[in-house]
Amino acid sequence: MSQIITGLDIGTSQVKGIVAEVKKDGTLSVISVFKQPMAGFRKGVLVDVEESTKVLHNLFVDLRKISKKAVQNIFVNANSERVKARVSRGVAAVARGDKEIQTEDIERAIQFSQAVKILPNSIVLHNIIKEYLVDDVGDISNPLGMNGSRLEVSTLIVEGFLPQVSLLLKTLERLNIGVGGVIFNPLAAARSVLSKKQKELGSFVIDFGASTTTLAVYEDSKILHVRSLPVGSSYVTNDIAIGLKISVEVAEKLKTSFGCALAKDINRRETIKLSEVDGKSGGEVSRHFLAEIIESRLIEILDLVAGELKTIGRDARFPAGAVLTGGGVKLAGLADLVKQELKLPVQIGFPDLSEFEILNPAHREMMDDPEFSVAAGLVIWGKTENETPVSGIGAVKKFLRNLLP
Repeated sequence: MSQIITGLDIGTSQVKGIVAEVKKDGTLSVISVFKQPMAGFRKGVLVDVEESTKVLHNLFVDLRKISKKAVQNIFVNANSERVKARVSRGVAAVARGDKEIQTEDIERAIQFSQAVKILPNSIVLHNIIKEYLVDDVGDISNPLGMNGSRLEVSTLIVEGFLPQVSLLLKTLERLNIGVGGVIFNPLAAARSVLSKKQKELGSFVIDFGASTTTLAVYEDSKILHVRSLPVGSSYVTNDIAIGLKISVEVAEKLKTSFGCALAKDINRRETIKLSEVDGKSGGEVSRHFLAEIIESRLIEILDLVAGELKTIGRDARFPAGAVLTGGGVKLAGLADLVKQELKLPVQIGFPDLSEFEILNPAHREMMDDPEFSVAAGLVIWGKTENETPVSGIGAVKKFLRNLLP
């Protein structure tokens, strides 16, 4: 029986998704790709069940028309500043007399790494293996079959805020949706846009969303840090609306059509007729002043990113640099601004489509876009989660079984 996976990226302003069938050779054959406005979410968190349910109900009705299986194995993103990450360790003595490490030894070490006090009101979303150590020798990705007396595992535990995760899952469950897993936003984005080489050399992905900016940091092929910051491109739009005394709707159109992240690239004499973006508006605005507003807010966001890198002692130490993804990266000059502020190599990250079979040109055009990085990553994660030695998906599924009476 074929398996169908749906990656559902729920954001503050939009919901995006990819439905794919897992073929015998492991290829993900794309069945559907969609994007539509979202409601009921703020800063990546569900705040209005009624509003969100209206949108999701209609969406799932459409998905069921494609295939009933399309709503039976959904991998959804979690995105909140209250998601926290910390390093944990587990140690197990090797059981066999000849000291050859077996699967059971690895499983015990992983279990011990999970035996930590969970933060109040939290649920483990992920317990990701960073490395194994055998008799204190580290940088081991798979110790099976090696010889030693002491096996240690270092993991990154990612915990979500239980009330937020619970509300999201209850809402989906009441819509008769089968949730395969809840994946922290930057991990899904990184799975889609970062190459093995970039993770090995040292790199990080910045996902610019509407109301959040998320970060996933890698070095020596290990996950170092993840974070969600409660600011995004909608804050830039709000600043434009306030600074130019225009509506948020017109400000968004100005940003997308004429915005630039580097004011120095814009001629001070250049003006924009508001009638070009909104037929009901009159007057002109300075395009240079528009760019100054945009640049000022983006620098504040990048200062927060730099602060996160400093907390782990890795500022300006990434040979593979920063990879920018998400809907917010389409802004002209953003890559140059990030390069200027973080003093690192920068590139725009597009979803890796090599794992997908995409027969419909319209689907390929939609997916070949930074704003579909998370959705693509969720589908890939869904395919590989059974191959991953440890994650928090089991805990989430166990939690799901106890959600509803």
